[in-house]
Amino acid sequence: MKPAVKPVAKPSPRPVPRQKKLSVEQSREFAREIANLALTKKAFDVVIMDVREVSSVTDFFVIASGATDIQVKAIGRAIDDGLRARGVKPLHSEGEGSCTWLLLDYVDVVVHVMQPRVRDYYNLEGLWADAPREEVTE
Repeated sequence: MKPAVKPVAKPSPRPVPRQKKLSVEQSREFAREIANLALTKKAFDVVIMDVREVSSVTDFFVIASGATDIQVKAIGRAIDDGLRARGVKPLHSEGEGSCTWLLLDYVDVVVHVMQPRVRDYYNLEGLWADAPREEVTE
């Protein structure tokens, strides 16, 4: 008797294109809110980059640094908890395991929280150097 053949899973349908939900000003204010949440956990070198003219993926990056795995995780948790309290959840997140680089994707704003050595290595600010930037401090 032949072994039963398992049916081959059909490939999932094409992903739905990302839908922008906020106006540019709302996105900018949302990015500032995220930056301020990061500062509550002593994030440093916090930058908001307006990538609308150089990327079709998102409107703004918020990039912040944390000195240790624990601090990177705490910054990410502060952002996530602060926004979830308002009913806002990330579309996608990555990096919770290693916590050297944490990414939170809120569609209109993508957040990168990194340890300094990782931030220096990947140099997102250099890659997106044409994007206007705003430094955020307490």
